Amino acid sequence: MSTVPTLEKVMVVEAVIEAPQQGANGLGIYNVPSGTLTGDGFSAKIVSPSGDWSRMLSDTVIGLDVRLSAIMDDGSLIYITYPGRVVLNEAIAPKAATGEEIDGSEMYFTTTPSVETNAPDLQWMNDTLFVGKMQTVSFAGAKPGRLVYHIYKIV
Repeated sequence: MSTVPTLEKVMVVEAVIEAPQQGANGLGIYNVPSGTLTGDGFSAKIVSPSGDWSRMLSDTVIGLDVRLSAIMDDGSLIYITYPGRVVLNEAIAPKAATGEEIDGSEMYFTTTPSVETNAPDLQWMNDTLFVGKMQTVSFAGAKPGRLVYHIYKIV
C-alpha cells in the first residue's frame, strides 16, 4: 500500500522587494527590507539582512536563492532559506515591466523552503519539509515590489 503526501498550509509570507542590483551572468540581487510571516498562533517581522540572489537560468526561467530573517514579538528568530523556480511567459511580461500585480495562477513560481527557528513552540519546523507557492507578485521598478506566497508543510 502506498501513501501519498498531502499539504497543510502553515504560514503566509508577505515581503517588500526592492529593485535589483544587476550582476554578471544574469544575477539579480534583491533586498527584502521588510514584510511579515503569519501562521496559526505566530507572527514575525522580516528584518535585514534578508534578500534574494536570483539568476536567469534561461530566457524564461529564474532560479531563486532566498534567505529571510524574521523576528517574533518574543525575540525568537525564524530563518527561512529556499531555492525555487520562476517561469516567465509572454502573458505576464507587460505586467512585470510596469509593476502590476501578477496572480499566482498566471505563472509558475514555486519554492522549497527550509525553516530554522529557536521559537520554543515552533521547534517542529526545524524537522519538517515545506513547499511554497506564490499567490501574488509585483516586480520592483520605480517603486518597491510586493510578494505574497503560502508555505505548506508536506505531511
